[in-house]
Amino acid sequence: MKTMIVSATIAGVLALSGGALSAQGATPEMAKELAQAGSVQSEAVPMATFDPAVFPPMKRCANLGNMFEQPKGQAWGGRLPVENDLKEIALLGFDTVRLPVRFSAYADTQAPYTLDEKFMRKIDQVLDWAEKYGVNVIVDMHHYDELFGDPAGHSDRLIGIWKLVAARYADRPQSVLFEIINEPHNKLTNDVVEPILAEALAAIRETNPTRRVIVGGDFWSGISSLETFDPPKDPYVIATFHFYEPFAFTHQGASWVDPSPPAPRKFGIEGDAEWFNKMTAAVQNFQARTGVPLFLGEFGAIDSADLTERTRYTFAVRRHAERLNLPWCVWAYTNTFHVKRDDGWVPEMLAALGLPPEEDAE
Repeated sequence: MKTMIVSATIAGVLALSGGALSAQGATPEMAKELAQAGSVQSEAVPMATFDPAVFPPMKRCANLGNMFEQPKGQAWGGRLPVENDLKEIALLGFDTVRLPVRFSAYADTQAPYTLDEKFMRKIDQVLDWAEKYGVNVIVDMHHYDELFGDPAGHSDRLIGIWKLVAARYADRPQSVLFEIINEPHNKLTNDVVEPILAEALAAIRETNPTRRVIVGGDFWSGISSLETFDPPKDPYVIATFHFYEPFAFTHQGASWVDPSPPAPRKFGIEGDAEWFNKMTAAVQNFQARTGVPLFLGEFGAIDSADLTERTRYTFAVRRHAERLNLPWCVWAYTNTFHVKRDDGWVPEMLAALGLPPEEDAE
């Protein structure tokens, strides 16, 4: 029954694109254009696998951006999720959502760092909907900006907040994962963040001994972080990295970047392909050094870029990640890097993401 519903849904949204794209991803024409643009071909490499007896199936993920990670009292142009969001996400073939949350804006500044109950009930509701529709949820500590500037002054609070979040969700199914801190940067370098991650993980383990926990390295968890990042030694830890390269393409015209990369900028100009080589090398070297499973936690391109160029880029990164056996999570859902607008899903972006997946489509 689910397959029939998914197929009907996809048929409808793809009809809006005039048949230019197929439900199974890019057409041969798109693939040819990508090759001409310099997309790097790669063979899958041996990776630490997600043991199905321990880890939930996790391949295709959407970030629910601009919903819970903005400063308190601000909207950032986003909206809160509703039940139908989780239903549609599941029907289209996403198996996971990543839920960025600015917990630091809703926690007391003194121990035990009590969390705002009204706010937390909103997070509870998203977890309930995800469980109802069979979707994994990554509960991600996002935008704890004070920590990045003053790790020593805020690490105890970070750990205390996680102790409370972990206890609250200790009875949730294993389809709920925790991500300790999004994109460490500034003073939160790898040598500083690693002991903090270990302490936070120990606090989580007091109530969640086998919960899957995601951790990332410095410099916004870019591919360079994988060179020196050493995740905590724990059988239930997954490492993550983010990929927004070439930055001049993915963030062209971004209002929050100073100076903002100029627009318009095409994808596939000289040098772009080298970023895919760098991703391959970083992933392979990290895997050989640590043996820890890797997750591509964010990638995407801003909607000020031409839609055709965004589509080609999204297709290239998604396909490259899958060749490297990496679960991926597109940024984002309905914000400025959207795959869905107010008037519905963007069919070109769904096709670039290979949705619905072949095993679910008729």
